[in-house]
Order: sequence, then C-alpha cells, then structure tokens
Amino acid sequence: MMPVLDFPSCLRLPSLLLALLLKLTGTSVEDFQVNQPESSVSAKVGDVITLGCNIPASSPVGPVLWFKDARLERKLIYSFNGRRFPRVSPVVNPMANQTDYSIRIRDVSPKDAGMYYCVKLTIGHPDMAYIAGPGTYVSVSGVTHEMFKVQQAEISQTVSPGETLTLSCSIPDSFPNGPVLWFKGTGPNRELIYNFQRGLFPRVNQIGNMAKAGNKDFSIRISEISLKDAGTYFCVKFKEGNPDIEYQSGRGTKVTVTGEFDLSTFCHVIL
Repeated sequence: MMPVLDFPSCLRLPSLLLALLLKLTGTSVEDFQVNQPESSVSAKVGDVITLGCNIPASSPVGPVLWFKDARLERKLIYSFNGRRFPRVSPVVNPMANQTDYSIRIRDVSPKDAGMYYCVKLTIGHPDMAYIAGPGTYVSVSGVTHEMFKVQQAEISQTVSPGETLTLSCSIPDSFPNGPVLWFKGTGPNRELIYNFQRGLFPRVNQIGNMAKAGNKDFSIRISEISLKDAGTYFCVKFKEGNPDIEYQSGRGTKVTVTGEFDLSTFCHVIL
C-alpha cells in the first residue's frame, strides 16, 4: 500500500471510511495504488519535464492534486479542476474514467528541484487526503555555483565625501521566501543600513523593482557619503520564520572614504 502524506489531521481519511469507500468501488486496500512510475527525473535549466501518475478508474470519486514536498512546506503544483498554473499542464485532457494524471512542467529552474507527489483525495467537506504516490524526485543540473549564492559584485569601492555610493547585490529567486537586509559590519553589533520591507533610511534608496515578480536586484545607493560611512557592507538574505533566520550573506564590499585625516603624517610634519 502506498504511503499517506503527512497532512493535517483534518485532511486525513479514517481507515474505516477508507475501507468502506474501497469496498463500494470494488477495490481492495491492497490493490489500490497511486502509481508514479519514475522515482526520479533529471533535467537541465529550461527543460520540459514530465511527471507520470496513474490512478485506477475504480477509485473513489474525488479530485487529484500534485504537491511538491510534504509536511509543512508542501506547495500545490497542479489541480485538475480547470484552474490555471502558468508553467504546468496535463499530459492528457480531462475525461470520464480518467486514469492518467501525469503533468508537464516547462521552463525548469533550480527552484523546481525537490520531491513531487501525486495525491488522490475523496469528496468531503473539505476534501480529505486519501492516498499519495511514492513521489518522484526532480533534480536540476547544468547550473552555475553562482546561482545559489548571494552575489556582491564589488570586493571594494573608494568614494569621496559628498558622493553617492552604489552597492550591488543579486539574490537567486531559487532561495526560500524571506526578507533581504543590508548591514555594515558583522556580529551582534552590526549596523542595519537598509531593510527592503520597512523602516526609514533617509540617505539610502533601493535600485531594483521590488514589485516586479522574480526580482533579483537588491542593490542600494547611499547618498551624501561621509567619513563615518567607511567600512564593510553585507547584503544578507533571511529565511521567513518566527523569527526570520539568516540564510546566507554576500562576501561583503569594503568601502573606503578618501579625504580622511592622516594623524601619523601630520605628526611627522610638525616634528
């Protein structure tokens, strides 16, 4: 018997009801399976992949859904109820006594890597998880290491007082949901320079369009540079949580402000 996904208790089907529904349809618990023929599928960025799923026509009435991953972070990938999913389509058109619930996903990207489950539900209020296939693991190859890193293009920059400083930062859209912050320095006493979600930062402006879907540009500009702005700046990605957890930091950009008063040179001259 195929495993039942770890759904919340309100979506689980009690074993006695499950046995009754199977008896009414003439199918035994042992015979019924959600079949996912491929245990794994490999793809490259931009490919189209097919995820197979077959369910007996004699199964209880109810919808079929595709999910990515299980437990708390599962994501609905496709529903055969007519709702639109931009990159996902069924292999066969819906029909009476349908048994093939395979799907195609186009324009594969690194964020598509993971385990996919084909799940049969029963009709209920709400629909209850019935039984899931064993899962198909999707791996995505042909990507560069940079696609999985916070990128700060400049290792160092030199500016003069009064100038405007641009600090670049690019973050892959394959990263988990969560805010991006800029800091000066490291450790518990680091200084918050910019938060893209909230707060007032009079001299700092964002460059990227945060309203644009798939935005990767988290660069900032700091105006009216002064000597106190010298230091190393880090673009930091956080993973959404309660509280948010630091996920990955860029390598840092060291900023030097010219025109600093050189006390050692001054002392040498007067002596």
